Amino acid sequence: MFYRMSRLHFEDEKYHELLAWAESVEPRVGEIEGLVFADIARTGSGEGMILAGYESESDFESARATVSELFDEMAGFLTDRPHTHAGSSDFSFKGRPGSPRGTR
Repeated sequence: MFYRMSRLHFEDEKYHELLAWAESVEPRVGEIEGLVFADIARTGSGEGMILAGYESESDFESARATVSELFDEMAGFLTDRPHTHAGSSDFSFKGRPGSPRGTR
């Protein structure tokens, strides 16, 4: 598994618009080859994270152009460009059986 972690800064009053935009592009995001999931989490006032998991680093690399286009479209909701970090999973805790991500 390979992950993209993108830190977002946005104007609080635009957060719901950002989420509505995210819902509108969900079909495009779903077409990204090798994308396992992409989650948006609000981490504080005017701050959030996007965590995306890919099947492989090559899938992550192949998605760069599409993700860059999506980040360009997000610009109207953000106060600066997302700050992105990426890396492979070195350890995975599966959680308790029955939890949403507890079994695979």
